[in-house]
Amino acid sequence: MQNKESKTMFKIRFPRKAIHFLVITALLVTVLAPVYQASAQAGSTAWVNTGRLNLRAGPGVNYGVITSLLRNSAVTMLGRTSDAAWIQVVIPGGAQGWMRSRFLLPNTPIGNLPITWAVPPVTPPPPTTGGTIHVVQPGENLFRIGLRYGLRWDVIAAANGIFNANFVFAGQRLIIPPGGTVPPPTGGPRIHIVQRGETLRDIAARFGTTWQAIAAANNLANPNFIFPGQQLTIPTGTAPQQPRTYTVQPGDNLTAIAARFGTTVQAIMIANNIANPNLIARGQVLTIP
Repeated sequence: MQNKESKTMFKIRFPRKAIHFLVITALLVTVLAPVYQASAQAGSTAWVNTGRLNLRAGPGVNYGVITSLLRNSAVTMLGRTSDAAWIQVVIPGGAQGWMRSRFLLPNTPIGNLPITWAVPPVTPPPPTTGGTIHVVQPGENLFRIGLRYGLRWDVIAAANGIFNANFVFAGQRLIIPPGGTVPPPTGGPRIHIVQRGETLRDIAARFGTTWQAIAAANNLANPNFIFPGQQLTIPTGTAPQQPRTYTVQPGDNLTAIAARFGTTVQAIMIANNIANPNLIARGQVLTIP
């Protein structure tokens, strides 16, 4: 009789339906936990951890700036690049874009965010035959190095697989591709390699000399006939023309300045190591490429 009552009490305390419910609940938690975790990560909050941080249209400095947020501004994280260098976010007001992960303070591990942009692996640039090696000096940038060798800064960037043209460092070894002007090792005459579209007047203006002097130094019978790849001797005592400068006035912006001088915003940014095109100051002296 006692055994029967004990069995009855056991059934009342642990009914079979309750056991089934517990088992099913445990299975659902096991299956759905990763989904819940990913969802929670994708909606997590991060705070700007620098003075001002740009929201860009894509994961890279070559993408346009949508807006900028001040320190301690909160953003909602949506995803990340495969290398976790950039985070896709939505800011108050609904605008979406990308921010550098190193300038954000997240409340959850960045590695748990879903990958919403695959970054292709970086491969070293192919060896450049016939080029030279330039060791970056303190204070140099790609624009000034390009001036020295008579090449555009983006040509040097491409030859070295540089994706962020604003970042070169002292001691870095750069491949200078063939073409342009080779600086003389002993102060002798410079050799300039003619680029497509150049004229003797262009080259003379660049080196602060006259086209007649260059024509005479190279025994050119027809100064109107030069061709890409031709090597010209620049007479001794001439030097490349110094870049122009402009002092920022009240109300100026880089777009207006670039249009005024017939150049581009990006070229001015590279020449002056400007990270944020929206931040220029009155009285600031800009190098105009």
